Amino acid sequence: MPACWLALVFGSLTLCARGDACEEDEVKVVLLQTQVRIAASSPALKPVGHSFYSTDPARSAAWWLRYSTSQLLPAAFQSRLNLVGLAESEEASAVQLRDSDGPIKQLHFFKAPNSRSTEGLAMEDFVKAAELSWDSVMQWQQLYSPWTDFHVGLKVDTMRADHLQEDNYSFQYYVPKLANESWNCKVIRAYIPNTTWTVEWHADLLSPRLLDQEFLESRRTEDPDHCRGFEGPEMRETWWKSTFAVANASAARDFAIKVLAAVPRGEPYPWPPQPDCIAAQWVTLPDDGAGERTPVQLHFVEDGIYSSILHGLPELLQYQRDFVRSHQDCINSFMLNNLVLETASLDPFIRRLAETLTPHFVFQVSDGFALIFSFPGNEMVTLQIRSRHSSLVSPTPVKFCT
Repeated sequence: MPACWLALVFGSLTLCARGDACEEDEVKVVLLQTQVRIAASSPALKPVGHSFYSTDPARSAAWWLRYSTSQLLPAAFQSRLNLVGLAESEEASAVQLRDSDGPIKQLHFFKAPNSRSTEGLAMEDFVKAAELSWDSVMQWQQLYSPWTDFHVGLKVDTMRADHLQEDNYSFQYYVPKLANESWNCKVIRAYIPNTTWTVEWHADLLSPRLLDQEFLESRRTEDPDHCRGFEGPEMRETWWKSTFAVANASAARDFAIKVLAAVPRGEPYPWPPQPDCIAAQWVTLPDDGAGERTPVQLHFVEDGIYSSILHGLPELLQYQRDFVRSHQDCINSFMLNNLVLETASLDPFIRRLAETLTPHFVFQVSDGFALIFSFPGNEMVTLQIRSRHSSLVSPTPVKFCT
């Protein structure tokens, strides 16, 4: 244990020379203490799926049906679940992603009324920017796009390799520089049409061949992960992570620990952040330990390395930050990009959001409640937590600002 950790444990800082490394260790200890205290009174968070803003929900859903092990989610089932945005959307579509063990996650696509910033920007402008930025990767103009940091992480078992090859589909493929016998990994990335999101599929280097090797190599690029350290071997679920682009990864981590009772997982890149390097923080969501699937991870990524086309993430952050600060009684279409979770009661989370002065909404949906909020300072991260129990505040109808 580092000396400064011992100093904190025994109530003295005299053992520790003040410096960045020691201060970072102190922060980790405080966060660990906070996480232990909060986790004791926090209900589990069960991942349900993702909600996305899409300029063409039917096309986004059709992409998943074609290139993944998805099935169309019937409209009647969507109505029963009644995610935030369904009733207000101009168009909506949804799929159920499955693996050999059954359903994994739901993916819902909504086209809802847009709000425009004072600069005249709306969600369709950012969707176009994400699409053009991904095109720059597909055209070999750069190895990565900051927009790619909005992605869901899946095992390659859910990918329809036969359809990708049949359609001669464009995607990114690379083998991480640190891949070896103990960390067998290759990565396939693809853009989800009409959204600001992508998907990341992971495959084992030693697994059976999923695509014709010549076809796969034709999509191969260098590893885009600047300064990535060794991740280490781990067992991953079919849906094992949701990744968000952020302005401040440590602030996102701290908020997830304080409000969600998340467990920190460390830093795969140099930390504190270094010039010319990507930086990230990872956490794991709490669960009850009763299920066969392991908890989902949240990854928060700072990327100052790669470029965006048309509009960048700082513009999106400012767009959403300005909206949150100026609208206290409604949400906008960007907030339809959210990770959907379920829990036994919303009360602990509402209480912590109030304690941290975080704007939030509790909506009445079907026979339950939906809590929706964005991370303060990292407003590009939005969660929707659903429950049948909420007693601290009176719910309101869903309201969109346009």
